Amino acid sequence: MRSKRIPAKEQYRLIMECRQSGLTDHQWCVEHDIKPGTFYNWVKRLRQKGCV
Repeated sequence: MRSKRIPAKEQYRLIMECRQSGLTDHQWCVEHDIKPGTFYNWVKRLRQKGCV
């Protein structure tokens, strides 16, 4: 079963929360039950759009 899609604004908020947490990306993802691969896809996609 697939997870529901998270809107770009929410992805951006989560990325910023992660980066300000002081944890590594991987540690933060594990704590928030987000697959690291998914997280990095968000970062890549948002960078391509010029959002980050």
